Amino acid sequence: MSDAAAKLGVSHVKIRRFVRDGILPAEQVMRGAPYQIRASDLEDERIKADLARKSPRIINEDNQKSLFPAI
Repeated sequence: MSDAAAKLGVSHVKIRRFVRDGILPAEQVMRGAPYQIRASDLEDERIKADLARKSPRIINEDNQKSLFPAI
């Protein structure tokens, strides 16, 4: 998982999300063992599309109260 994250330039949390969402196939020899991820699976178009998207958009609502009103 760490190698996959390093290759894609993302955190291991992002890789874990890809695995959880079924986008990135990963296998475990037994429960609790590290995931085994094929390097070729990192080239999947769904992964590339997700990585190409920008950060989530922040919606600025005029009627939304600020958590930090002094700023």
